[in-house]
Amino acid sequence: MSEGADDDRGLFPRNVGEQLAAERARQQLELSDVAARTRIPLRHLEAIESGEREGLPALPYSAGFVKSYATMLGLDGQALSRAFRDEVGDAQRAHFEPEAYEPVDPNRIPSRLLAMIALGVALLLGMAYLLLRFEGDSSDLAKLAADTVQDNRPIPARPAAPAPVPAGPVAPTGPISVTATEDVWIKISERDSAMTYFMDVLVAGQSFTLPDNAVDPILRTGRPQSLNVLIGTTELPPVGKPDQLVRFYSLKRDVLVSIVMEAAAAAADPANATDGNVADTPDLPEAFRSTPSGSDPVGDRIGSVEPAPDAGRRREP
Repeated sequence: MSEGADDDRGLFPRNVGEQLAAERARQQLELSDVAARTRIPLRHLEAIESGEREGLPALPYSAGFVKSYATMLGLDGQALSRAFRDEVGDAQRAHFEPEAYEPVDPNRIPSRLLAMIALGVALLLGMAYLLLRFEGDSSDLAKLAADTVQDNRPIPARPAAPAPVPAGPVAPTGPISVTATEDVWIKISERDSAMTYFMDVLVAGQSFTLPDNAVDPILRTGRPQSLNVLIGTTELPPVGKPDQLVRFYSLKRDVLVSIVMEAAAAAADPANATDGNVADTPDLPEAFRSTPSGSDPVGDRIGSVEPAPDAGRRREP
């Protein structure tokens, strides 16, 4: 009976991870091959196939991994991504187990006589407290009536409490990541070195997290409208105008944090808001006027943006 159940499980996988593993085995692929093609970390692929969701990131990213994995195998990535979301929701609902009701041990219930005695003592104590409280209140009231002198002087007005100072925006924290809303070619590299972190097509729903040891990373793409840059869960303003070539969009943490803080300040005070394009601002801060030799004077702030020669191409040469 057990062998038959195992055979049925191999023929009819019950969850998304088993379906992906079965199709990968049928195509004679290793997980390392899948990781190299999809840019998904190997540990996340293993967690998806084994069903160990504790090792996976947040559900939107995990569902994006499933979609990329399934698409690479030639399966319906959209359908398997939705099925994976349903499985995670069912698992979370099934995890709740209500606590069973246990009846009280009759031996631990006090006897009726003991309960009556306790009730009588409580009543006596309550009456004594009320009597003492009434006597004390009567003497205080008599003393207050004898010593009261009518005072017709106006009561001075209390000073108004100062208005609360609104709290300023909080700087976002967390890893810096780039998420694709549709398939788009990007390149992420160091500004002053040949170090390249990522240069390929970022599939829709897939994210690339910048390593912590990055010094001065920059982003290059021809379709900025297909990307979202995030610090943790905080989404930054658009990288650039649609179908405009972005060559030197800075991914340094302090630059991105300043963009978020200025955007929050502009939302709180629309009168001082700008269009967000530093290149259009005639009076730049001193920190953005002096740039290293050979670098874009505006690139350290938001990156250099220019029209892409081939905006409709999926992959940049």
